[in-house]
Amino acid sequence: MEMDEQARAPNAFLQAINKIRDDARAVMQGPAPQWLMRRKVDVALLQSVLDAEIACVLRYTMISVSETGLRHAAIGAEFQEQANDERRHMSLAAARIEELGGTPDFSAETAFRAAVKRDVVKDFSVHIRENLEAEQSVIEHYRELIRFFGTRDAETCRLLEDIVRDEEDHTSDIEDLLASYRN
Repeated sequence: MEMDEQARAPNAFLQAINKIRDDARAVMQGPAPQWLMRRKVDVALLQSVLDAEIACVLRYTMISVSETGLRHAAIGAEFQEQANDERRHMSLAAARIEELGGTPDFSAETAFRAAVKRDVVKDFSVHIRENLEAEQSVIEHYRELIRFFGTRDAETCRLLEDIVRDEEDHTSDIEDLLASYRN
């Protein structure tokens, strides 16, 4: 597959992240929840955070131990660092789900399949660009959740705001990595 074809190929990782976002939007746009339903809605939305973080942990760990990640120490180290951050976010989301009376679901099957999908890509910058697009989508998703939770759940808002700051750092790091990889 030529570089141009690779660049136009669907980004399965981004598609999985966008599916998580779409499912969460459907929950947010559903009928106004009553008090008991409100907890279920909040847990479902936090589950979308957990799903996205699981996908990122798997994807970034896979890249850090890939042939390119092992051959280029800076790439491997960067993605392992990001996987560690995503693992921490995953733990925070799971803990908040439990605090709200829910049970975290770590299966995240759709996200898992997209995260670990092994495409044969000659130009590794395609993978880096896919990760950048997915990170940007995650940030937008979390911002939507922050707006949704607003003043009704200050603790969840603070949690998401902290995660967004890390995700913005990841985006910046991936942009730098993409620029240096091209050179």
